[in-house]
Amino acid sequence: MSTRVPTAEEFEALERRVSELEMRLASGAPAASPYMTIPETAELLRCSRQRIDDLLSQGRLNRYKDGARTLVSRADVEAHLTLRRPR
Repeated sequence: MSTRVPTAEEFEALERRVSELEMRLASGAPAASPYMTIPETAELLRCSRQRIDDLLSQGRLNRYKDGARTLVSRADVEAHLTLRRPR
């Protein structure tokens, strides 16, 4: 399995996105639920629903089922972002 090294621009874009998310979380807006739907997760990460489906299929995010609904834990999303953040 080959791994592509992200470019400096990709790292900077990711860092900006993580900073924006941290600012949102620090703003004190209470989270309605510790779980989000796939569209809510995509909106939070500013990506497509397909990207969230891909992350779930790859096991990079965990899915939680509530009947027919697929949910994603906010804590899992935050952990995913923290693990992916360049140092």
